[in-house]
Order: sequence, then structure tokens, then C-alpha cells
Amino acid sequence: MVAMLALGAMTGCTVRMASLPGVASSAPPPAEAVASGGPIEAGCSFNATQIKREMGEAVQVVCPANCDGSGATWGTDVYTADSAICRAAIHAGAAPVTGGLVTVRLEPGRPAYRGSSRHGVASSDYGSYGSSYRFEGVIAQPAPVAAEIPRIIEAGCSFNATQIKGEVGSAHRIACPAGCGQSGATWGTDSYTGDSAICRAAIHAGLVSDQAGGEVTVILETGRPAYRGSSRHGISSSDYGAYGSSYRLQR
Repeated sequence: MVAMLALGAMTGCTVRMASLPGVASSAPPPAEAVASGGPIEAGCSFNATQIKREMGEAVQVVCPANCDGSGATWGTDVYTADSAICRAAIHAGAAPVTGGLVTVRLEPGRPAYRGSSRHGVASSDYGSYGSSYRFEGVIAQPAPVAAEIPRIIEAGCSFNATQIKGEVGSAHRIACPAGCGQSGATWGTDSYTGDSAICRAAIHAGLVSDQAGGEVTVILETGRPAYRGSSRHGISSSDYGAYGSSYRLQR
């Protein structure tokens, strides 16, 4: 199952090996330049983990041309802090491929980030990350208040219950995008292993459609000694033995 999960989790996602927080593929700008009040003359690899400012502050970044193929991005409208800013700016529609000045607003982390393809740039799904940013002047989702969990988690197709921070028995509302029927893997019927892709399981359970997506409530449960697979609503879920955590779904 580990091998299957690794393959499923990589569906539609980018491996993050070269994008650890605070690490770039080229030398970062001097700390004094990042902390100063003027615009940051950034390279394509520059990301928000290198910005020395307080949460909620806005920072101007000048992007060079042709950053659409450099670095990686996770999210839509709101991005993980280690996403390449200039590539994300093109994805968000905040800057053209020819570069330009953008304003980055630093925000708290989110429990999930949904990827998408926009303006010739593909951004990937990701789970929980400790800090985020968005672009000023671009319509985006409202930022969550620090220390609060958003009422609805805007999940990607790869999101699973092991990425949800909550106690057994707690309920979490998930918004699923369309087209998750072929993404990730599921194990179980009605009760699913914690690492089963939630949106695919929701299609299997008949609670959302593959064509339109929708919202579903995830109830966290303890693990079970076995899970029985089945085929429902065009989705095949597999058998599995003991697993340490589970979830069930309801509207």
C-alpha cells in the first residue's frame, strides 16, 4: 500500500525535494534587501520564506521575464510560502510572463492548497503548510484569521484525512473540485483508511460527482483491523488490512 500511496499522492502533485522552506536553487538576496522597505529585485527562484517581515505585511517584488518555467508553485490564489513568487504571480494573473512589479501579502498557513492550471502555469495540490501568501490587486479567497481553522477546507484531489488536524470524532467540511475520480487511491467501503483520497472516496460513496465536485463532511475515526473494497459510482476501492486511522463521510 505504501508504494500505491506514494504513486497516488504524486498524481497531479510536484515532488517538493528542491523546495524546502528557506532554501532556493540560487543564492538568496542579502537579508538587508529583503527586510528593507523598497521593492525586492527577485530572481525566478525567490519565495516568501526568504522575506523577513511580519505576518499580514505587504512586500513589493520586481519579477524578471520568463519565470513561468522556473521553480514550483502549490495553491491557487493563496500559495504555500515556499512557492516561487514570480511563477505564482503569472499563475494568479498578477504579472505577465514579461515580468513586472507585484505586491505580496504574507498570510498564515492553511490546512490544504488546491492546485490548478492558469495562464500557462500549472500549480499543484498540497496539504497543510505553515505559512502562505497572496497577491494584492487579485481577487482571492479571504485569508483565514491566525489560530483559526477555515470552516471549509478547499482540498485538492490528493488530499486525505491524515492531513487533517483533529481529534477522533471531529467533523471537517471539505470542498472537492471536479475530476477527482482518477486521482489518488481509496481503500474501504463506507469507512475508509485515513490515507485514502477524500474526494475520490466521496465519489465512491455517492456524495459528490466526478463531473462537478462538491462538499462533503469527513468524520475522523479510529483504525480498523480490515477494510473491504467495492466498486461504486464508477470508482473501485480496494481491500486492505489493519490501518491506524479511518474516516467516514456524510453530506
